[in-house]
Amino acid sequence: MADDPVRDGDAGPVDPVAAAAQYEKWCALVDRREAREGVRYRERTVRDPLRSGPARRAVLIRCGDRCENPECPGQPDDRTDRGLPLLEVDHVVELAAGGRDHPSQMVALCPNCHAVKTRGRSRERLREILLEVALERHRRGPLPS
Repeated sequence: MADDPVRDGDAGPVDPVAAAAQYEKWCALVDRREAREGVRYRERTVRDPLRSGPARRAVLIRCGDRCENPECPGQPDDRTDRGLPLLEVDHVVELAAGGRDHPSQMVALCPNCHAVKTRGRSRERLREILLEVALERHRRGPLPS
């Protein structure tokens, strides 16, 4: 919404009163649409590349349970229900953009670093760094614990 008093692009909240008013406005819109239409679905056909399980497992071994972003401000200390670190294996060069499904082009990232790599303003710079990291760590292999 161009004239949204709460957000100007990604600038963040302007003031709490405006934010509360906008929140109420959007919730009311959702309530009206839900009452009128119920749950809505979109039909679509998707063609997703099959990802390599062994490549993902190799990256998780290589990372030693740590986010591979050298600039990571600190990954969450919490663990999954299985006791594993909260890491997401990601392709530095997306498969749809011609990337390989290979550990030399994949990294393990904590959820925050993954979000920055995917949607952050610094994502292009971070992708360059992460590609170098992936290549170097692939050449080196896993570090001893």
